[in-house]
Amino acid sequence: MTTTTEAHETGSGHGAIAGILAYLRDRRLQPGDRLPSERDLAERLGVGRNAVREALATLVTLRIVESRPNSGIYLRHVEREASFEALVMLTDMGGTPTPVEVAETMEVRGHLEVLAAGLACQRRTDADLERMQAVLQRTQEVLAQNGNIAAADTDFHIALVDATHNSVLVRVLHAFYRFTGRRREAMFEDTVQGTASLRDHRRLFEHIRERDSAKAQLLILRHMDRARSYWSTVLGD
Repeated sequence: MTTTTEAHETGSGHGAIAGILAYLRDRRLQPGDRLPSERDLAERLGVGRNAVREALATLVTLRIVESRPNSGIYLRHVEREASFEALVMLTDMGGTPTPVEVAETMEVRGHLEVLAAGLACQRRTDADLERMQAVLQRTQEVLAQNGNIAAADTDFHIALVDATHNSVLVRVLHAFYRFTGRRREAMFEDTVQGTASLRDHRRLFEHIRERDSAKAQLLILRHMDRARSYWSTVLGD
């Protein structure tokens, strides 16, 4: 059973992670620098040691820091060694990706979306098509109310990648969708962007239904290029 103290410290987990990351940034620690002890971090952050211990374990898993036996916790070379999930987690916690991170993630995601479109054409089932069609209908209904289609847009991309029936690709692209969630909400405040996206998705659906990999991949490439161009303009890159 979880005690009141344990529940409080578990709830402080994200706060401890954010606090440790802020400490690393503010102190400008470099790769190889040693972090303070769990006790010191707990006192600095005003949380329990269990929360700090769990936060450090998470940061070790994400390869932001490393634990050296009988020595302590050290900062890793984050840009080279940290997992992509680290970026996703920071975004989930309210962090803002840099323009370079946005550009680089969209570049990688574009290639993965092209792969997904090709595989979906080969492997999609009737159930996959029904799911995509239902999302398209829901997207149209949201647009008819001048609403934000971010959630429906994401659902279409998820339905498409699920149609690849490749569990690794599904997991990787799900992380990208989490990473872009807040930006997609901002972009689709503009119903012009929403209308253009729905138009592309309808055409993409037809190509997948016809199993036309070449047309589907060309369309998704152009779809992603338009998104990259939009964010390049917005972020002033």
